[in-house]
Amino acid sequence: MQIRSSQLLIHKAKGDVKLGRSRLSSLSFCQCTMRSFYAFIGNGHGLEGKRPPIVALSEEDIYHHPAQAYEKVIKKYGPVVGVVRNNRLEYITDHSVTAHVLTADAMFSFEQASLQNLNLGFLLSLQQSLVKGLDVIVQESITAKMEHIVDSLVPIFQHHIASLTESNSERRESYSIPVDLESVARRMMAESILTIIFGKKHTKPATIHAVEKVAVDITAANGNRFQNLGYFSRNFPGLWLRLIWLKITISSVPHYLRISYIAFKEMGSRESNDSESILDVFAKQCKARNGGCVPFLDKIWMIVVMFGLIFASVHQTAILIVWVLFELAKQPQFLETFRKEVADQIDEDGDLCLNYAALKDARHLDSFIREVMRTKGDTLLTARLTTADVPLAGYIIPKGSFVTPLATRSHMNEEYHGKNAKEFIGDRWVGMEKPAVMVSNSYFPWGLGRWACPGRFLAVAAVKMAVLYLITNATPRLKDDKYRIRDPLNIILVPPEGQLLLYPIRKQ
Repeated sequence: MQIRSSQLLIHKAKGDVKLGRSRLSSLSFCQCTMRSFYAFIGNGHGLEGKRPPIVALSEEDIYHHPAQAYEKVIKKYGPVVGVVRNNRLEYITDHSVTAHVLTADAMFSFEQASLQNLNLGFLLSLQQSLVKGLDVIVQESITAKMEHIVDSLVPIFQHHIASLTESNSERRESYSIPVDLESVARRMMAESILTIIFGKKHTKPATIHAVEKVAVDITAANGNRFQNLGYFSRNFPGLWLRLIWLKITISSVPHYLRISYIAFKEMGSRESNDSESILDVFAKQCKARNGGCVPFLDKIWMIVVMFGLIFASVHQTAILIVWVLFELAKQPQFLETFRKEVADQIDEDGDLCLNYAALKDARHLDSFIREVMRTKGDTLLTARLTTADVPLAGYIIPKGSFVTPLATRSHMNEEYHGKNAKEFIGDRWVGMEKPAVMVSNSYFPWGLGRWACPGRFLAVAAVKMAVLYLITNATPRLKDDKYRIRDPLNIILVPPEGQLLLYPIRKQ
């Protein structure tokens, strides 16, 4: 499926609709020009080495049926194909080269791809690496302290989940409560990350709201939540992002200033405390090196890292909570098994008392979470940017190219997961010693290799707390027993659409 630039003909893969002169009117002049140019390069003209075929996919295919569309062209044209999306050429690969692309860091850069995908490429010019800084802080201040972290977050989840049902606890179990789950999950995660970064004393309602707003704004400003949902944002991404940035600048500056002010004040305090918050630990380390003070540039750096943590943790974990609970609401046969896993954690008052050990022991729930993440339909999960002209599967990928493994080629592959690979089996992973946080080339919702998400341990723990506190207080159901996938190309950041209903459980 290569474009003949001289005739501006774009042919679809076998089984798809063909695009010829009669369909060119549906493509903008810019799109045709870009695709023709990339086809010229893809056919090897003017460049040394064989380039992968450039495949034309319609907007309908890319944004509404991405898994099927990418699967078809990879099956027909081989392990690497080029696709133009948002006026940018991307190379999509199949499962045979996934491990190589995601682990050969010298040739395929995670940091460059991530920041450029987030429209934050200017951060690459900083003397310090933001991605490495985030990785170190999460590893040392969160992952290494999960027992303490979970203990500090349990009351937050307990409070927010209980508030959904306690005012209706005396009603009959047949009485349903509609819940805006995304908002509740985001609020829980905002308070949680605020506690981890600043400490419990700063979890005031106004500050929690500011963190929520910042998390949503950063996601929108980076074009990662709503860009796929509208014609204007898809076809004019540069202008659309400028308008989003303008809107955020006008409406959200107070929230950024509020959080930054708290950070500056805390790092500038000369009072000694025993807090284990990320900010206080960072400040103590800086003061020990710099005669009792935190240099101004170090404060700025920490604030940048802090906003990175907010972006990486609040919104994405909240969306994962929605996915897991929506799927559980559709499959209530798993509820009693999950409840039994924590039955010995319920005190004499009927309240659930969780800790990190109990979360790790909830292996059936862990298997369910892993299966949700494997089957929810992620396509282009994680990308790399080539640092030089790179050989790959018999082709040469030019320097500065985005390369993305197609996740469904691994996650739904019968070679890896058996003949029932496309089926959702909630207890598939029980007893297999493959927890939801373990990644491989057959399962990489958290990435793979050196840059696998360091915060995945916190994310899975947060999902488990949300699920377990909710199902011991209520039975979740979905209105009409269904939900709708709003953005098939961006499942990781856009939640499914549906109405969650809770049926309160009367405590004995």
